[in-house]
Amino acid sequence: MKDNIRRFISFGSLAILGLMITLVSVSLFQLQSSTDSMARLMEVANIKTAAASEMRDAIHMRRNSLKNMRLAKDVFDRDEEHQRFIDFSGKYRVAREKLASLGMDDNESNVLKELAQLRRTIQPVNDKATQLLMSEAPAREVESVMGQVDGYQEQLLGQLDRLVTLEQEKVRDALSTSRDHHLSTRWLVLVLAGITLVFCMLAARMVILRVSEKNRQLSYQASHDGLTGLINRREFEVRVERAIRHAQTHSVTHALLYIDIDQFRLVNDTCGHSAGDEMLQQLSQLFLSAVRNRDTLGRLGGDEFGMLLENCPLDKAVEIAKNLLTSLKAFCFNRGGNAFTPDISIGVAPIDLSSGDIASTMSAADAACRVAKESGRNQIQIAHPGDRRLQQRHGQMQWASRLTRALEEDRFTLYFQPIVPCANTSRHDKHIEILLRMIDDDGSIIAPGVFLPAAEKYKLITNIDRWVIRNALTWLAMESAYNHWPIMISINLSGQSIGDMSMLNYIIDLIDETGISPERVCFEIPEAAAVSNLTAATSFILTLRGCGFRFSLDDFGSGLSSFAYLKKLPVDYLKIDGTFVRDIMFDPVDRAMVKSINELGHLLGKETIAEFVETMDVAIELKKIGVDYAQGHAFYHPQSLDDFSQVMGPRLFVVSS
Repeated sequence: MKDNIRRFISFGSLAILGLMITLVSVSLFQLQSSTDSMARLMEVANIKTAAASEMRDAIHMRRNSLKNMRLAKDVFDRDEEHQRFIDFSGKYRVAREKLASLGMDDNESNVLKELAQLRRTIQPVNDKATQLLMSEAPAREVESVMGQVDGYQEQLLGQLDRLVTLEQEKVRDALSTSRDHHLSTRWLVLVLAGITLVFCMLAARMVILRVSEKNRQLSYQASHDGLTGLINRREFEVRVERAIRHAQTHSVTHALLYIDIDQFRLVNDTCGHSAGDEMLQQLSQLFLSAVRNRDTLGRLGGDEFGMLLENCPLDKAVEIAKNLLTSLKAFCFNRGGNAFTPDISIGVAPIDLSSGDIASTMSAADAACRVAKESGRNQIQIAHPGDRRLQQRHGQMQWASRLTRALEEDRFTLYFQPIVPCANTSRHDKHIEILLRMIDDDGSIIAPGVFLPAAEKYKLITNIDRWVIRNALTWLAMESAYNHWPIMISINLSGQSIGDMSMLNYIIDLIDETGISPERVCFEIPEAAAVSNLTAATSFILTLRGCGFRFSLDDFGSGLSSFAYLKKLPVDYLKIDGTFVRDIMFDPVDRAMVKSINELGHLLGKETIAEFVETMDVAIELKKIGVDYAQGHAFYHPQSLDDFSQVMGPRLFVVSS
């Protein structure tokens, strides 16, 4: 639509420009043509008028010459006057030929024909008169001939006056034609200007209509969901915020319903996303039929909907929520031979004088919805202020926003803890585990156990894993180039990252970018994550091991089926769960578990690492058992990665029995 408007405006502008150029060009052409035509007509008319006047003057002069010859007493004067008489005849012919050469119409031709006839008639009389005047004939005879000459000359002058008048009329006609031409040109310019003005008005109107329509569409798209046609989260929150202000200023009660569709992903996974979209459209119509005309229904994103019930007490809001559950029982979505009857979870939050801002109100309704979801299917949960479960859920949601802000502001930092050989080994590199900490708003350091559960629940853990991998590999590249000592790092990966195939490309691209040897990087995968999706974990491990990376199975032994799947996972290290390691000096069962895991790992060609080694006595016992590596406070407390060179330089630990 935007490109169409741009093309339309461009076309309209070009058309208007073309019309303006045409108008100017036609106007200039018409004006030039009018000027040239007027000049040509006036020039021809003036020349013709001058020629006719010259012809008339020549005849007058001939007539005067005859009179002068008659009055002259001296013969030489008569000869001289006779020569003038002959010269005037030549001037008459020259003027007549000029007139004829410029073209003549019928009237002019008729006049010239009559003049020629008179000339032929008067010529003998003129000759006889000049002959008598030159021979000094008797006065009576001369008088008789001169009378004839005067009569013919009067006729000739009359025709010449007629010719002059005719040419003057032509001059006037030329002027009139020129004026008409100018008038027609002016009208043409006015017409073209009018057409251009009308076209500009039409184009402007079309542009205004198109832009207005586009603005309406953009406004609609900005406030509505493209799939269901309901208002979107942004517009819904605007209306909720307005309802909060109204409740606080008018002491009325509204209600907010937060609706989540349970097991919606099952439809997408079974029948595809198009089926999921169609079910959302049908459910939105079902929800619309259950609300009042003055209420607002919006899609908040994914499979979540919001319902704003204005002037609705809490008990009425719960009744409407129950009606929604009842209506949903009769709903069945069929696609490809599969029938789905979705369940929903509803969180209800009152909006009254005690309500906070929009964020806290939406958060309370969302938390209530999550609690309802955890309570079972088709449940309703009211957001009571003192509910412990709501407070816990609300705390997790606050952590989600804090983690998002921390990622945006780069407020994470890396720590490390060495992994120390506790058995005879030929390895001389330094092996450390990379640990994550979060820097709070006040600058305090927050341990991962505080924020990682919320990160996993709200799908932020993969982004955090990417941050750790990038910064750890960047540090390893710089440290290796600066100190030139072999370092191996272990990086923890979450179960969500293992199931994210784009993480593979991310890691491989980082290796190419940093130039780190993959053999220097070991990824630690939680046992629970590997067991929950064994196929994806195996594929992930095999792909990166093919590039040279190493893998460690973290918290091994915590699951009930650890030994059963171990041989299927191509890992390099088994990291024995610290709950077994911590008490091996006092608990024979824990010691037996550690020993069994160690022997099984060695049998499968894997090295073992014991974590949570708190005392040197435990470290010595682990060496007796044959565990390859130990990690814990008995050797090092976690330190900032920035202090690696200082911490790892002078210290030496010897595990000896």
